[in-house]
Amino acid sequence: LTLARGHTWHLFNSHIWSTGQDAAAVIKKQLQLLIPDIKIFLDVDDLKSIGALEEYISRSQAVLFFLSLGYFGSKNCEREVRASLDRQKPLVLVQEADPKKG
Repeated sequence: LTLARGHTWHLFNSHIWSTGQDAAAVIKKQLQLLIPDIKIFLDVDDLKSIGALEEYISRSQAVLFFLSLGYFGSKNCEREVRASLDRQKPLVLVQEADPKKG
C-alpha cells in the first residue's frame, strides 16, 4: 500500500467526539486488520494541535466522514469538510446506524 508524495496518512477519519468517537476507533481498527499497512489519522492517536486540522487533511490521501448526531453542528467537523472539498480529496461517507447516536 503506497502513499502519494507529501502524504502521511491514507485516510483521515472525521467524526464528532460526542457521538462518533467509539465507532471511528472501530473503523480504524477493522481497516487495519484488513489492510495491515494502512495509515489512518484518528484524533486520539494523531492530533497534536486542533489548529492544524487543515494540515492533517492536506497530508491525507482521502477523508472518511462518520456522520452521527451533531456532526454538522460541529465547527471542527465543518473545518474538516471545507478543507476536504477545497483540496478535492476523495470522500467516503459513513452514516451512524444507531438512532440514539445518529
